[in-house]
Amino acid sequence: MRHLPLLILCYICFVENSLVSRIKRQTSVDSNAETDGNGDSVLTDASTQHFKSPDGVLGMNVTANGNSSGTGSANIQTSAGGNVGESNVNNVANVMSVGDSVNSYSDIFAAVEGEKMTSNVLQQGRVAGQGATLSNVNGGSSMQNSNGALKNGFSYGNAGGTGSINTEAEVQTQQALSWDQLMARLMASASASGLGSAQSNLDLGTGSDDQNITISGLVSGLNSNEGLVNTLVKGNGIINGTDQKMTGTMYGVASGKGNSTLVGASSIVSNQSSSAGEIQAFGNSNAFSDGNSSVNLMSNTNIESDSGLGVVHIDGAGQGTDNYVVASNGLKFVNSENDAAFVGSGNIRGSGSDTNSLASQSVETAVDPSGIVKIISKSNGSSISHDNQNSSLTFNNNGLVGGWRNSSFSGFSNGVGGASGNENNVTGSGFVELDGDIMNGNSSMQAFGSGNGPIAADTKAVLNLMENGVQKNRTIHGMAAADGDNTHVQSLSMIGNINGSESMNNYQRVFSSGAGSSSVSSSSSTIFKRKKRFSVLSRILKPMN
Repeated sequence: MRHLPLLILCYICFVENSLVSRIKRQTSVDSNAETDGNGDSVLTDASTQHFKSPDGVLGMNVTANGNSSGTGSANIQTSAGGNVGESNVNNVANVMSVGDSVNSYSDIFAAVEGEKMTSNVLQQGRVAGQGATLSNVNGGSSMQNSNGALKNGFSYGNAGGTGSINTEAEVQTQQALSWDQLMARLMASASASGLGSAQSNLDLGTGSDDQNITISGLVSGLNSNEGLVNTLVKGNGIINGTDQKMTGTMYGVASGKGNSTLVGASSIVSNQSSSAGEIQAFGNSNAFSDGNSSVNLMSNTNIESDSGLGVVHIDGAGQGTDNYVVASNGLKFVNSENDAAFVGSGNIRGSGSDTNSLASQSVETAVDPSGIVKIISKSNGSSISHDNQNSSLTFNNNGLVGGWRNSSFSGFSNGVGGASGNENNVTGSGFVELDGDIMNGNSSMQAFGSGNGPIAADTKAVLNLMENGVQKNRTIHGMAAADGDNTHVQSLSMIGNINGSESMNNYQRVFSSGAGSSSVSSSSSTIFKRKKRFSVLSRILKPMN
């Protein structure tokens, strides 16, 4: 019995040491998965699994997915996550689609095995119908390792539109995230067709910590007399480790009687690209006519690795007795080393009594992967009149390259023409082209008049080209007038500069005959200027907001 206290003490020490040892070896494994949805037809599924590998590593994996479809609206909400000890991963994904025919789908997989963590989140929404449609996805992932360090991922997307004839939208995001790598992709498109108006838009992004990409775009069109309007926007993006690439596309057309308008804007952003971190694009055209009008927009922008490109084309036209067309577009490259803007614009206005009078304006701005910039703005028109009604035509074209590789260029062409007489017409065309380090331009205006009594033809052409503060100005003006029973007048003013070679023509001709008296006159003038315009350049190149 004298050894009993010693035996009790040994027993207590043994039990306590065993408990301490067992407590230290305990590792909690928890998981959860949930799927909810609503719609005409809903399928949901969720699963959890805990396991221990033959070499003693504990792990868990979870899945949650669902699909909802029908008419009106369809929603899916999924969440899945869990932990092994202090290492945990959690994911959420929500998809909503609204329209006549809708479908929403979401799928989550997540796993933790020892210190290894992975997650994969897929979201997709589709919608089609008439009127307003919308598809929205929104999801995220979070990870925490045993040391308490955090890693987060996100993805979102919106696509939709409005159109009385048909609208379609689709958005899809997928993100595969581990502690060491991110792989993600984005895709969205939205199209709309309507009478009188249509609009398409998208906005999407994905990333993790300092690896992010975003894409957005909007195209909207109008016609004042219920003409046909079509719009389309698309966006695609991929992240594969440290590599990123993305594209943005815009398209639109509006046509019909009366006035037509199109406006589009897009942006693609990569925070991994040093030379082209963001590319912004815009285009706008308005065609006003008492007859028929049409406007068109096409745009594509791209970032891949450390290079970027962009092209925007916009044009408009009108046919009627009174026509006025305005068009402008541009690109802006933004990065940590240099911001640069490329802008083209133009307008043309014509008036005549003949419904076959025409006016058209186009602008295209482009930057290729090697950094070559091209801007071209073109005007064409003719105004025709009868029965002693006057004709007139005016156009302007502008191009600007600002802040690109320490160089700046700009160009301007202008034409003005007028004619009177029993039968008269004015035709004109002009353009400005900036292509790399080459500046070209042309301005041509021609007017005719014939009939009895006083008649006149008046033309003017202007061409200004500027390179790094040195500006070349050229102006030509001519006028012809006559008075008699049978009179004819003609005036032509033309100036061009192609690859540094200048050409000019200022021609006036007058003919008059008849009983009694007649008189004729013609005049012309030419102005050449070459001077530095640093103060003007500084105002033109003020920072864009």
